[in-house]
Amino acid sequence: MSLRDLARRGLALAHVALGASRRARRQLDGSRAVVLMYHRVLPAPEARRDAVEDGMYVAPETFGRHLDWLRDEFRVLPLHEIADRLGSGRPLPERACAITFDDGWRDNAEHALPELERRGLPATLFVVTERMGTDGAFWPDEVCRRLRPLAAQARAALAARLGAGPARDPLAGLLEHLKALPEDERERALEALRAATRAPEPRGRELLSWDELDRLARCGVDVESHGATHAILPHLGEDAIRRELHTARERLRERGHGRHALLAYPSGAHDERVVRIAGELGHRAAVTVERGLARTGGDPLRIPRVGLHEDISRTRVEFLWKSVPAA
Repeated sequence: MSLRDLARRGLALAHVALGASRRARRQLDGSRAVVLMYHRVLPAPEARRDAVEDGMYVAPETFGRHLDWLRDEFRVLPLHEIADRLGSGRPLPERACAITFDDGWRDNAEHALPELERRGLPATLFVVTERMGTDGAFWPDEVCRRLRPLAAQARAALAARLGAGPARDPLAGLLEHLKALPEDERERALEALRAATRAPEPRGRELLSWDELDRLARCGVDVESHGATHAILPHLGEDAIRRELHTARERLRERGHGRHALLAYPSGAHDERVVRIAGELGHRAAVTVERGLARTGGDPLRIPRVGLHEDISRTRVEFLWKSVPAA
């Protein structure tokens, strides 16, 4: 165990011992709920092989423990029920919680679904409709796979050359920089990255197919929209935003999904324009990546979430510390 892990575990123990976790969970009093956000569920050796970002996955055994702790400490509901109750002012059960997944990874079916089924717990999966059944992953995964093999100094130099500012982690800094760029500028930066690095080994299909999504839905997982292409919406013009959201919603409807008109903003990125258009297109609720609790009277198109991943939630005390923001 690293010094960083020991320090985090010590903070978590102190948080629980001092009653802070208990006080945080008392916020879930029927007027608030916590919406948990996951991405990938896959074994750590596979995550290392595929250069998956540390904040993007939990191991299957960790995820199973999360679900056990959720059954002990929370009341897990479908996200659409939480959104409906908060929007109508109807009270929630105490310690209400929802489980969500972003992007539509195949490992959600392979590793997450069996753990959910074993415990009879609901979840919501937000998918990128134009990517379902296609090979490969997303551009941030390509960035990770191209930079990870480089020596630390070379990695930092290349990140700086591509426009990233100084950062403790050059890879994280570069990803943040690229997400802030308009689509055309980002593509030019990615082309420069490709020219300067070796192409990663092809990995075949990493995202779910429509047939796999249908199977997940039959098993009780709600399939909802994460946009058509995962474009970062505030960088687009109004017509392009409408196409991105409308195309995704209609594609889901064609397959019998999207029944609750929910949306997860790609990369969590949204502004007043994006929120307005999402509402005009009929989305009843939308989730962000901003850390916080869903509240009665809050904007249903700006529901905050709490992201969980392997590095911060392996033990029960860490999970209880990270799963509910402090009061």
